[in-house]
Amino acid sequence: MDKTRMVRRWRRNMEVRDDTEYVEMLATLSEGSVRRNFNPYTDIDWESPEFAVTDNDPRWILPATDPLGRHPWYLAQPDERKIKIGMWRQANVAKVGLHFESILIRGLMNYTFWMPNGSPEYRYCLHESVEECNHTMMFQEMINRVGADVPGMPRRLRWVSPFIPLVAGPLPVAFFIGVLAGEEPIDHTQKMCCARARRCIRSWSG
Repeated sequence: MDKTRMVRRWRRNMEVRDDTEYVEMLATLSEGSVRRNFNPYTDIDWESPEFAVTDNDPRWILPATDPLGRHPWYLAQPDERKIKIGMWRQANVAKVGLHFESILIRGLMNYTFWMPNGSPEYRYCLHESVEECNHTMMFQEMINRVGADVPGMPRRLRWVSPFIPLVAGPLPVAFFIGVLAGEEPIDHTQKMCCARARRCIRSWSG
């Protein structure tokens, strides 16, 4: 009987419709996901010469924003070696991001499984899952084109990854904080690389 009451209390805690501001925000985000969304096979011209993967492309040399890219050992390598290391590292970063997003998708599915009917969170979580699926396809396509058989997450973390999404049901806040803590450093690194690329383009065009 106590367990039944505990489950009922837990289900009641998932009810969010009495929070008007939160519901309005979810509606805005869900509607935005319909108007603007990303498809890796229509929004990215994979066959463009700019995206061609070549072994002698200096763009693969790691920037100073990357901890390895500014390491004296890496800086001492010939450009050919730097490029090969950079290709492998960027592919592995993408694989790690793919793994984290896979955990997030599974956690979202587990979380929505327990939602009460009519919850506005359900729609938003599904929109987010679709977006994350498209991100994982983009990452995997990039890895396939690089041709590096990268592992991604450390082996032990890959072994326990099927169990991590189970936390999303009873402890959603802890789950989402944990996944975002893993994803955010990758996103931060990518943003720094993009900023560096924009500065380089401006300097070349100027």
